[in-house]
This record gives sequence, C-alpha cells and structure tokens, in this order.
Amino acid sequence: MAAAKPAPTLPEIGARASSALERFVLTDIVSHLLRRAHFRAEEIFNRELGSSGLTPRQKALLITAYQNPGANQNELAEKIAIDRNSFAEMLARLVARGYVRRGRSRDDGRAYEINITDKGIRAAEEVLPGDALVEKRIMEPLPEELRPLFVKCLKIMVGLEK
Repeated sequence: MAAAKPAPTLPEIGARASSALERFVLTDIVSHLLRRAHFRAEEIFNRELGSSGLTPRQKALLITAYQNPGANQNELAEKIAIDRNSFAEMLARLVARGYVRRGRSRDDGRAYEINITDKGIRAAEEVLPGDALVEKRIMEPLPEELRPLFVKCLKIMVGLEK
C-alpha cells in the first residue's frame, strides 16, 4: 500500500492561491461584465427617464400587459423574466398608481388577469420616445456594425434565439 501523500501546508496553499488570485482578471469575467453593463443601462434609463416615475421593469410590464390583454400574472412575469414575488410587489405598485387592473381570470377562478388602464397606456406612450434615446445611449460605445450581433448574442444567451 502506497504511503499517503502529506497534506499541503498553509504556506503551500497560500502560494497556490495567491498565484491563482494574481492571474485572475475580474474584467475578463462575463458575469462581472454583464452586471456592470446592466448597472450602466439602469443609470442611463434613470438619467433619461427617471422623471417618469417608472423603472425599466415597470415599463416592460406596462408594454407587455398592453400587448397581452388579460394575461395572467405568471404569464406576464415569465414574459418579462422576473420572479413571481418581485412581480407581485411591482404589480401592486402599478395597481396602486392606477396603471393596471388586476382581476379574477374569466377562464380560471384561481388566477388573476392583468389589464393595462388608459392611464397606464398614457404612461407607457410618454416614456417610449425617451426609451429610444436610452437604447441609443446604451449602444453608443459599440461600433454600429457590431450592434445587431451584440443583441443577437444576448438573445441567444437568454434563450430567445438559437
């Protein structure tokens, strides 16, 4: 039977770890870059459209509710890629502001359907012209010829395209 290899000492572990830590480049990590890009996009949205009182997710919900009248909460949450608890909290705020109505589904008494109100339609329509500017500012650092490829890659990453 072969002799057991002795456990590494703390200095050996530290030397290996510090070497790996020294080679690690945070700004080459996709998840880190995506988080930074997300925060940059949120900052641009807030700078350009913060006075609207809507967040990017609230805007997405209003537009999706308009495009899918009578959809239930789960369907809308899935379409805008937000978890059900966060969706329910956001929905309550939009209901309180009079932007959407929440009522029992005609098809399933256990489910709630969501419909945008006239006030919600006006709010969404008011934000759309500024939203085009937000999208333009988000994409500005990229060369124009790479922008469609960038969007396609993002869609592939989140499962919207193959």
